[in-house]
Amino acid sequence: MKQNLILLLIAAAVSCFAIKIDRNYTVRSQIKSPIPAEKTAEKELKTYLAKIFGPATESGKKAVILRYDSNAGREEFRISEDSRGNVIISGGRPRGVLYGSYYFLDRYLGVRWLTPEVEVVPKKSFVKIDRLDYHGKPSFNARILQTAQHRKKPVNSIRWSARNFINSGFANVFETDPDYGEELVFSPPAACHGLFHIIKPAMFFKDHPEFWALQDGKRTHRDKRGLTADYCLTNEKLAGATAAECRKYLAKNPTARYISIQEGDFTRGYCECTPCKELVRKCGNRESGRWVFFANKVAKELKKDFPKTKLLIFAYTASRQPPENIKADDNVCVQLCAWNNRRGLPYDHPKNRGGRTLLKQMQQWKQVCKNILLWDYTYGYADRLMQTPDLLNNVENFKSFKKIGADGIFAENGVISDFSFCMPLRAWLLSRLMWNPDECGDGRELVRDFCSNYFGKVSGKAVADYYLKLCDINAKQKFVNVATGGGTIGNARFLSAPVTADSYLKLKKAFDEEKNPEYKVRLRRVLLPVEYQVLRDYTNVAATGKIKIPQEQLANDILQSLDAEKTSSKGLIARMKGFIKSLLKLKNIKAQASILYSRYYPAQAYDGNLRTCWHAANGAGWCQIEFERPREISRITTVFGYYDNIARGENAIQGSLNGKDFFDIIPRRKIRGNKQLYWVYTDDKLARPVKVKFVRTRCFSAFTKNNRRNDVVLQEQYFNLKTLPEELAQKQQ
Repeated sequence: MKQNLILLLIAAAVSCFAIKIDRNYTVRSQIKSPIPAEKTAEKELKTYLAKIFGPATESGKKAVILRYDSNAGREEFRISEDSRGNVIISGGRPRGVLYGSYYFLDRYLGVRWLTPEVEVVPKKSFVKIDRLDYHGKPSFNARILQTAQHRKKPVNSIRWSARNFINSGFANVFETDPDYGEELVFSPPAACHGLFHIIKPAMFFKDHPEFWALQDGKRTHRDKRGLTADYCLTNEKLAGATAAECRKYLAKNPTARYISIQEGDFTRGYCECTPCKELVRKCGNRESGRWVFFANKVAKELKKDFPKTKLLIFAYTASRQPPENIKADDNVCVQLCAWNNRRGLPYDHPKNRGGRTLLKQMQQWKQVCKNILLWDYTYGYADRLMQTPDLLNNVENFKSFKKIGADGIFAENGVISDFSFCMPLRAWLLSRLMWNPDECGDGRELVRDFCSNYFGKVSGKAVADYYLKLCDINAKQKFVNVATGGGTIGNARFLSAPVTADSYLKLKKAFDEEKNPEYKVRLRRVLLPVEYQVLRDYTNVAATGKIKIPQEQLANDILQSLDAEKTSSKGLIARMKGFIKSLLKLKNIKAQASILYSRYYPAQAYDGNLRTCWHAANGAGWCQIEFERPREISRITTVFGYYDNIARGENAIQGSLNGKDFFDIIPRRKIRGNKQLYWVYTDDKLARPVKVKFVRTRCFSAFTKNNRRNDVVLQEQYFNLKTLPEELAQKQQ
């Protein structure tokens, strides 16, 4: 009896905290001289409370009260209640009150801003909340997500970002909108690869060639785009010139969080001068030591006048490993890139060696530099329609990033309005993870929440089941080798013919039965990646007996869907249409490989076109062709790539009559390109002809002329040529 009384008292105590939000609530700001973002918060609350409950009654005695808290951080807020049942939203500037208002509407009242164009607002007479006491603070200071096409930043994308707590896009990143509290995350001239845009060859090379890398005894600024432009980072005058140019930009943008002085893509040749080589040696033979040394020099020049801006450098490809015996200054930030990692399992999974290496490197970098901005690749950027099973892995990954203490996250994810696989769900989920991954559970309910709202309850269930099924199949298999660019290394069950056929039939049924025209348009996009996989694996999928549609008709259906695209970029549409057409051209070439990476299909190694190839993605693999019937081979001409990409490597060529038992035609051997020629190839004239039905080429390694390990490709392979193609005599430029 006594225990029951205690329970009743506890229940009564809890119930007294419950409040009922309805149309009797007004919105009242108690902020003196509110900034634009705080005015937006008041306006948005009034608008959406009216949409949910109907117009507020004039006699309403309760209110949602907005207050500025000078002790709160820039994006920090608190949602609470007072003894009268008023809702109190207080926060810092510039986005605390705004974020608190959006959080209240979304998490407590059920409003969903799914895309910049699609919102879902529930119609209710009231919402009962048991207790209001939430302290909001972002897990990552910089939360960067692509929302719009490059160089475009429409108001609806800015608004969507604010409503979902993203504080920087990656389109036109140098525009801000005070109505939504936007700050400048990146200063011009570039959001990445910035040094080439600051120290331009056209401005400096003539008078200061010593700014650039010494290579083979000469100073060179390499290609015009700066993607491989290399600098002499120990040069004192270079650091001074860089600081002077940065100062010009920051004078116009003094509040910018970062200014990029980062290296270019695919840096191939670091400086060979004595000071640079000596510095690398002192830093544990880590190329990253040059960049920390250089950034410290520039940071020291800028710290006094621009204390809030951090000098941004990369930890990327050759500079990814943290240096020894050097520390970064407090106003330096390292952007670590999750380049070439495997995404089939969470990064911290015991089987994900590359992922665990990334997390370890993040921890090691934290010992060198307290500010870490992670660049994570959360979609198959090289092939937007390729299915991936890594959606839920992001939940665990972001928890790991938070635990390590990343300052910020840039998720390279594609544009919300594009037809990329799993969009726009993935962008919406990532926005929640960036705010606080610990609030997202395992992500499954969020997937179902989005799909139900975006596709309708019935079709939404089918779509959510499809996305989650891919995740579950892969998690059960524990298949790790899903490449960041798209594609798999090995036999992934989530891409198997039975799974593809089943997914196609269920989604096609949902599409055919859906009556809502808006949902139907969205479902058509969900079908595209599945149809694409059917086309990529047509022979095996057709063999299941479940799919009867002819290959050409399926390709035409996909092309028609791409033609009907209204919001994706023209370049992306043209690119994917090219992929579809190339698949049809290759349909009669029977080829397989250890990896199917992006658009680099195995058949492209045998199509007679030197400009197409099969790509091994991670540095090793095999590719093979199957002839219609056994044939005698007496000469094999194999093109491994161009000299800048592969100066040397190892390979072997094998044959088989049954596709199972292989024998050596050319045993494992080392190859080396001719530095005078553009193409690297071998021309093997066999001592005795061999009879084969299968020819498999195994590529074990590839190195650039600067001894950097590189991915291997099989550019083209010819059999029984009488004369070599003229292109193979092409000279280096």
